[in-house]
Amino acid sequence: MNIAYASRERTLGQRWRALLAENPGLRIRNAAARLGVSELELLLTREQGVDALTPDFGALLSELDPVGDVMILTRNDQVVHEVTGAFRKFTVTGRGTMGLAVGDIDVRAFLNNWAYGYLVREDSGGHSRQSLQFFDSYGRAIHKIYMTDATDRAAWDDLLSRYLDPRAEAPELEAAPEPEPRTSPDSVDVAALRKDWSGLKDVHHFHAMLKRNQVDRMTALELVGDAWVRPLESEPEGENCALDHLLMQVWDSQCPVMVFVGNRGMVQIFTGTVTRLLRTGPWMNVLDKGFSLHADTHHITRWFVVRRPSADGIVTSVEGYNRDGELVITLFGKRKPGQPESHHWQQEVARLEEEL
Repeated sequence: MNIAYASRERTLGQRWRALLAENPGLRIRNAAARLGVSELELLLTREQGVDALTPDFGALLSELDPVGDVMILTRNDQVVHEVTGAFRKFTVTGRGTMGLAVGDIDVRAFLNNWAYGYLVREDSGGHSRQSLQFFDSYGRAIHKIYMTDATDRAAWDDLLSRYLDPRAEAPELEAAPEPEPRTSPDSVDVAALRKDWSGLKDVHHFHAMLKRNQVDRMTALELVGDAWVRPLESEPEGENCALDHLLMQVWDSQCPVMVFVGNRGMVQIFTGTVTRLLRTGPWMNVLDKGFSLHADTHHITRWFVVRRPSADGIVTSVEGYNRDGELVITLFGKRKPGQPESHHWQQEVARLEEEL
């Protein structure tokens, strides 16, 4: 580590400690945003408790089976998604660029966007915890895996003995890019978009369809028409917030849902019913055993009901977007490939459209 870098790191660490003194409990992601740096830059100012992992992240995840229950966390700027369970048969595909696990832990990893990983040890209030934390080349957090009381500590330590990298050098982070610009509506062949949309046979082909039509997702939603997309009139919080409204409905009816939250490196999925809902200021929360969701609805500015055809019939989602037009949360009814969408979920979405 060169002298200039070390000096900057010490100064940044001092600024972080001063900020924490003024704002006890401030989370590292929020502190990094206030200080104008990445989360990884801030994490690496710690003098101890941060140890680099070898960059073979797909192999590491594929060896998590013996570890047992862990808590995994994936988030973007608006939504935090936490699930407790065991990794089962995480598999790497696409020549190492993608990975997935299906089960209690249900994730889709875009490993080509994973650049750095660390074992992080933290002590707070007399309690210690360990986590594996993964970041992209800009220093933005992609995914975190925390030990729980049910984690097999011996298996965890054995895994780390094979994946810690004591010779790793300080990362050379890239400057984060600006958000992708929205597509000009005038440049889109709307008739072709509608034809392609109506011809979908698999929802997993949706991204390819957007790329073929050279249109971003939100602009496509705005142009395709109300045969497929309905915007919702949502207020930031309370009874007229789309997320509050929908979660209260499925809580009341116990309709099983699928909740997708992701970033450029990971999509994390929960499937099941929700039982404990809590609104705290700008945040709408699900606080269930094994699943937590925290959504800052003040910064989720657009909500849509989206319908797409498939070989199994219409598939309906409720989607939330931030002010940059980025998808930050998606909710579906519980469904497996090859099965039609549940009538129960369709009823809940129709009710939501009537109310909003």
